[in-house]
Amino acid sequence: MTLSHSLFCLLFVPAVLWSESSGFSTLYAEFKKGNYSLVSKQSLQYLNGREPEKDPRIFFLYVSTEENWSNLKSKVSKEESPNFRSSPHYWNAIYLFMERALVFGESDLLVEWGKDFQKNGKQSPKYNDALLLYGFGLLDLKNDSEAKKIFSEIEANSPSKHILSQLEELKSVGR
Repeated sequence: MTLSHSLFCLLFVPAVLWSESSGFSTLYAEFKKGNYSLVSKQSLQYLNGREPEKDPRIFFLYVSTEENWSNLKSKVSKEESPNFRSSPHYWNAIYLFMERALVFGESDLLVEWGKDFQKNGKQSPKYNDALLLYGFGLLDLKNDSEAKKIFSEIEANSPSKHILSQLEELKSVGR
């Protein structure tokens, strides 16, 4: 193998492999196999690419698989692909992010993203769930009056029995 051939393989083959593996279906297949580290790495590589509009499903896979909380917070706060906000996949990813913020006790992030969800994520199937997390963040930050407004909005949205039972539990804790 000549030096120029080796250089060609070194530069061209990874680009071809990436273009083949960057598609959602390939990443999703790896996700289903449990190759979360690979999915996280390749999803991030895709999201950091130069394409102006990105597939929000890949953003969802990234949020689902990134283990490093600091990296995840940074990427979520910076990701602003123009087509994301109209996608339920984006809002499902934000909901997953909010769940992790709850686990890590970052109520300020619950409130920040809860406000955004309330304003822009109404089309998401996770809307009431996200509002519940938002309300929890408000309670944790001792903003009971705003939390009550959020809880009233949830009740007005015909929530599931599961959400209603969680809401009742939160209300009883907040009393």
